[in-house]
Amino acid sequence: MAFGWRVVLLVCLIIIGSSLSGLVLAQAPTFDWRSDWAVAEGFTIVEDTTGYAFPSAIAFVPQPGPDPKDPLYFVTELRGTVKVVTNDRSVYTFAENVFHFQPTEELPSGQGQGGMGGLCLDPVHGYVFVTFLYNDANGRMRNNIIRYQTKPGTFGLTPDGFIAFTDAFANYESGLAHQIGTCQVVGNQLFVGIGDGWQPYLARDPDQMVGKIYRMSLDGKPLPENPFYIDDDITKARNYVWASGFRNPYALRVVNDRVFVGDNGVGTDRFVEVQRGEDYGWNGQESSIHLRTAYVWVPSLAPTTLQYLPPDNHLLGEENAGKFFLGMAGSVRRGKMPGIVRIWYDMDKRRVMAVPDYFLRYRGQQEQMVVAVAIGPDGLYFAPIYANQAGQTSIYKIVPDSTNSYPYRPTQVDDPRQIIRERGCLGCHQINGEGGFGGSAGPPLSRELLIANIQARLSNPQYRQLLDELDQLNEEPWLSTRAARAAVRELSGEAAVRQWIINQIVEPRWDNRGSQMPNLGVPPSEAAIVADYLLARPTQTNWMTRLTTVLRSRLAWLAFGAGLVVGMVVVGSGMWLWRRRYSRL
Repeated sequence: MAFGWRVVLLVCLIIIGSSLSGLVLAQAPTFDWRSDWAVAEGFTIVEDTTGYAFPSAIAFVPQPGPDPKDPLYFVTELRGTVKVVTNDRSVYTFAENVFHFQPTEELPSGQGQGGMGGLCLDPVHGYVFVTFLYNDANGRMRNNIIRYQTKPGTFGLTPDGFIAFTDAFANYESGLAHQIGTCQVVGNQLFVGIGDGWQPYLARDPDQMVGKIYRMSLDGKPLPENPFYIDDDITKARNYVWASGFRNPYALRVVNDRVFVGDNGVGTDRFVEVQRGEDYGWNGQESSIHLRTAYVWVPSLAPTTLQYLPPDNHLLGEENAGKFFLGMAGSVRRGKMPGIVRIWYDMDKRRVMAVPDYFLRYRGQQEQMVVAVAIGPDGLYFAPIYANQAGQTSIYKIVPDSTNSYPYRPTQVDDPRQIIRERGCLGCHQINGEGGFGGSAGPPLSRELLIANIQARLSNPQYRQLLDELDQLNEEPWLSTRAARAAVRELSGEAAVRQWIINQIVEPRWDNRGSQMPNLGVPPSEAAIVADYLLARPTQTNWMTRLTTVLRSRLAWLAFGAGLVVGMVVVGSGMWLWRRRYSRL
């Protein structure tokens, strides 16, 4: 009897453990990597190659050779390895141990953000350029570029030699995450973006090698046509400067000798066409990121890389020809989802013609960033920097799909906070204490204020007359919003307020000719989600609610029963063995 209570305790623990294990297994479906990504209608995603560690850039060979082992594209890894992928999708190590950089903490810690960030090719000479941050002999962080020599035209699986542009950068200190980034070869010129190195007060100074767009020869020499050039001294920063005043111009693309940049700010980002010799104002204050921009993202989505699909290239369909594709690092923990955003920029008018939208959106729960995007011969390629739930880090390809069978789309957004952030609402409005970056451009949006103000508007006798007058107009947007006005007339109370908010989000001028609120292209389904969020009463979800949800699951109860049976079998077997043992004593 001395062991009686211990046996009972053991029985209880085994039964409970087995049952809970069954519950956990029932709640853990098989991982499908596609569930991490949503892509635009008419497209699907396929896995192209896998087996990378922190991939940071992709560059395609413009005219790859015909042999299965001829290089198709190159990939850089953050820690200093360059890989090459051949036509048959074999992956080879092109170069490794390129530089010395030892982070104090590995990603996803911010201390791990340094390393190899940029990659670009020159097919005429067979050059492979890589840009990176490294620690010099004194432990200080410096930027640098290495140019690898390989076979002109088709390139090769290993370099024939290399040179480093160390002397051009050696006198200027850099900083984590604000380092040298994307590069691009344009004829006999090399363009490269350089972050401010956490020294914003130097970003506008042409004598400092931070916060700039640089332009140099393919040998790393300054070009006399640069706006601040004074001589051929490679140690003088001003000899290389093309434009200044940037924080993190990672996303850089030159299109027909016109330079475009996605500049990563603190709380906001900008897309800008860069003019030779101009200063773009970054001085450490958030408002300076808003200067001279074609578009501003509020809040920040962290641009990482920029690509452009020429107007005559219908690789992704006619509707995407002539558009920019901007990779975004985002921040999952802050609700700013990584992905690729489409930008329609009119080259003649020099302006963004529509609110940029997600072409690809990350929908997973763990931290992720899209830092590598490239246009290949058969699709748009991208690489997330972190491994997925299955432990794989792959390069994926987005291609047209006539069956439209891919299960996840960027428009399938049911989180109102995500819609509000991505549509830029926080640029003008303050919602639940967040946003309001635009000052008084828009009123704060709270449940009490919304209901009071909208009900006052709806109960005004002149308001009905205004709606009747707008119904008589035969021009847009009032012609197509007659049904929206009729819906508000037919409703009352909070239902009318909700419908008013939906109408206002979809088309701000539906009941007000002079409205200054922009049309953000929000579909009615998303507008309804936002309206419900704005009008919702505060609620709390406690542990009892979550437990009740689990207990309502039929699968959970079946798993619990299976676990209980297994536990009883294990305990019964254990007790039988225990009795046999002690019966012999």
